[in-house]
Amino acid sequence: MRDLLINGTDTGVGKTVVAAGMLLALRARGVRAIGLKPAETGLTPNERADSEILAWASGTDEPLAAPLLRLAEPLAPAVAAERAGTALDPARLRVRLQALREEGYTLVVEGAGGLLVPLAWGFTALDLAEAENLEAVLVARAGLGTLNHILLTAQALLARGVRLKGVVLNGRSREPDLAETTNPAALARLLPGVPLVVLPRWPGASTGEAARRAAEPLAPLLA
Repeated sequence: MRDLLINGTDTGVGKTVVAAGMLLALRARGVRAIGLKPAETGLTPNERADSEILAWASGTDEPLAAPLLRLAEPLAPAVAAERAGTALDPARLRVRLQALREEGYTLVVEGAGGLLVPLAWGFTALDLAEAENLEAVLVARAGLGTLNHILLTAQALLARGVRLKGVVLNGRSREPDLAETTNPAALARLLPGVPLVVLPRWPGASTGEAARRAAEPLAPLLA
């Protein structure tokens, strides 16, 4: 199986739940998988960081999988890094990925925000996916407006030769509205042949618990 990029159409769409769920699904199949979030911003003292959840789902605290950039301000990584007087080094990141591959890991890389958010100036998750031959799983909101965001992101992936392995509509309401009800069929017409998974909203569930619940529905994307 190829290494994966888990990226969103926006921030706050549930990338970490999906990335951790994919890790749990891979490991349940006997795959030696590991998660990596290269750039982590918006850190708060009393909340579990996304990278910590990925390490839990990976079953290891492998130092090579630690974020290269961890900052408190909730901004695009390149912006937050510049304000902090630092920067993510794309070359160093690629060395990390290669080292993890040499250790026998299948990679699940979580992006930051949308696909074209700068991880460093002149370097996005799309650049990383193209350079490292990653396949993309796109996480999006379930409701109104998501079709445009998904299609724009899918076009950006296609233009750079990055395979869209699947789309996850995350956070569907228990009583879905009209857009949430019709979006899956619309996407099947707009992106024929691209697997689609719809995940419900789990009120009150922690990110780890949501990832556990998501692992089985996400398993078809591993094919």
